Amino acid sequence: MLASRLYWNLFFALACVFLAAAVFWHFVTLDISELSAVASSEAATAAGAEASGGLGADRPGSKRSQPSGVQIFACVVLAGLVLMCIAYGVARPILRSIRKLDAAVKEMEAGRFKQRVFTPHNDEIGSLAASLTQMGAGVDALVTELRESDRRQATVLGGMIEGVLAIDNQQHLLLVNNAAGRQFGFHPLEAEGRPLLEMVRSHPLHQAVAVGLDTRQPQRLEIDWEGRALSVQVTPLVGSASDGAVIVLHDTTDLRRLESLRRDFVANVSHELKTPLSSIKAYAETLLGGAVNDPETSTKFLGRIEEQADRLDLLIQDMLRLARIESAQQPFEIEPVAIDQAVAACIEDLRPKAEQKQITLTALPDHPQLRVKADTEGMRLILENLVDNAIKYTPEGGEVRVLWGASTVNPKMTQINVTDTGPGIPEAAQARVFERFYRVDKARSRELGGTGLGLSIVKHLVQSFGGTVAVSSPPGEGSTFTVTLPTA
Repeated sequence: MLASRLYWNLFFALACVFLAAAVFWHFVTLDISELSAVASSEAATAAGAEASGGLGADRPGSKRSQPSGVQIFACVVLAGLVLMCIAYGVARPILRSIRKLDAAVKEMEAGRFKQRVFTPHNDEIGSLAASLTQMGAGVDALVTELRESDRRQATVLGGMIEGVLAIDNQQHLLLVNNAAGRQFGFHPLEAEGRPLLEMVRSHPLHQAVAVGLDTRQPQRLEIDWEGRALSVQVTPLVGSASDGAVIVLHDTTDLRRLESLRRDFVANVSHELKTPLSSIKAYAETLLGGAVNDPETSTKFLGRIEEQADRLDLLIQDMLRLARIESAQQPFEIEPVAIDQAVAACIEDLRPKAEQKQITLTALPDHPQLRVKADTEGMRLILENLVDNAIKYTPEGGEVRVLWGASTVNPKMTQINVTDTGPGIPEAAQARVFERFYRVDKARSRELGGTGLGLSIVKHLVQSFGGTVAVSSPPGEGSTFTVTLPTA
């Protein structure tokens, strides 16, 4: 625009020059006409004088040389052209600098703020170019810093395990991080700008948000969302330019489960300890009441006390062993362990217990020379707990079989099966048999003895060796515990 104006100003100046030349030409032609008339009159007078005998010689100054109109017009035009060239030469560098400034401003409008505008002028245009260059550099640095800050903020919010929601005073979502999207089941970008009530249909949450926005006080609550427990903190944005709130969500499902397990563990331990302690106390009180004088009775009661003390000792040992395994404080020496030798030692140790119930113990190797990567003592505990558990729940005259071979699913793993001919395990209880102190039939389990920790110890030992353990029990066909360990 400014360049066009300069060009129009030059054109206007040139037009004025030509107009002035035309006016000047008009007056000059009038003067020339008058001078020609005077010259003609003087010539006539001179001719009369000569005819009357005057002098024939010319008088000095009787002829005056007058410029022609063409010469004057040419001079005017030439002067106008010279002026126009001078004006163009002065305006051209200015126009070039202005174009540079205009191009730099357009680049900044497009978001490319870092522009260097150089002009050879030291006047106002040069100062403006330097200021524009400095401003562009400052804005570019500020935008770069803001982008880096946004990137860091997005990285932090995206990596948080807590869900974060930002809303305005109308409860429209302004920001949703990935964790909140996963917790509520929607994509963060799809939720931005939409009402909170539309995306999260939880009356307690909306009530807490409304109270927080109204009172400008933080609100805390717990909600259940599709089977998950969420702890919610609503924090109003006090003193901000725009009203709103930040909602932080903590998934406390696992904490609740762990708390429930802790309560159950304490209750189970208390019960398991209370039963033998109560028996010991009762027998001791009976003996102190006079039964000690009866040799037969005192011997019987002392034997019961010894049994309950052994049960307590076994329970405490299993609890300590399980605690060490779970806390990774149990040192393991992982080495190739021959399965046939471990199975043979286990059967030999438990054969007397099986013979009391006329139960047959059978080892059926698919590949006798297989070895697994495990700890020798840990492998002994795994087999001992599984086989002992099978003997307990197998009726008299039944059979317990130990089979092993290469896994049909993963050739790098070895599979060990311990199968009994007992009553089996109900399908609903199969997922819980590896929990601490869990018993399918509590009354019968206590009659059969045991601490209720054997299968839990098996599970943690197998996992420590990089394997898995599972149970299958078709109704009325006994149970099969399958241990899979890495092949050595």
